[in-house]
Amino acid sequence: MLRAAAFTLLFALTNASLALLFPFDLSRFLLCFVLYSTGTIFILYMLFHPRNQWLVANRSQVSCAGGRCVALTFDDGPTPHRTPRLLEILREKKVNATFFVVGKSAERQAELVRRLHAEGHLIANHTYSHPSLFCFLTPRRLREEIGRGQEVIRSICGVRPRYFRSPVGLRHPLLNFCLQQAGLEYISWRVRAFDTLMQKPEVLRNRILDRVAPGDIVLLHDNSSAGVGIMLDVLPQVIDELKNRGFDFVLVG
Repeated sequence: MLRAAAFTLLFALTNASLALLFPFDLSRFLLCFVLYSTGTIFILYMLFHPRNQWLVANRSQVSCAGGRCVALTFDDGPTPHRTPRLLEILREKKVNATFFVVGKSAERQAELVRRLHAEGHLIANHTYSHPSLFCFLTPRRLREEIGRGQEVIRSICGVRPRYFRSPVGLRHPLLNFCLQQAGLEYISWRVRAFDTLMQKPEVLRNRILDRVAPGDIVLLHDNSSAGVGIMLDVLPQVIDELKNRGFDFVLVG
């Protein structure tokens, strides 16, 4: 809670610095500009940087005991068109992955979630409704998004998730406290493929292969974005190449 209080104080002081504009003159404007810009940059860093530890402790790598490993993670699903195709690829390649599922989508695709669980994949919490303005949620809504996501997965799979990732990796001043209350660990990533954007297959493939290192967590998606279809086209090649490099595929746990 101390870090949440410090964030709130920084936010208040940053906005209070605007009072230095009055009465207006050039020196006051420059001072205000420096203070406000510096405070805003720190605030944006704390809310948006996927691996910063200030507002919530998080992990972006997995432990590779005596070897080379990588963890594939998929956000925003399940979806009736992308997820089944992804499962076929993973089953063919004998790879297990971690799925950060959206609770509302999981309710509609309960059989698909059960299939994910039955085939050895790890199911994790990606909020209930994937709010785009996650960092601005009220405390009550924040707790609801985490708690309802937990309950949906528990009701479908019979187990409560242990891992959480917020939409687009956004932070919230009270997120660390809420995750501690729910018994959840925040999982970030080291490699982001930007697979929700339309990219040429070779660009998407190289974006992963050129960046991945032992222990990295890779962020991918199984939502309905057009770019995800391209990702699924190149995923078998990516898996084969990583296996050729000596990588094993593990769950984030």
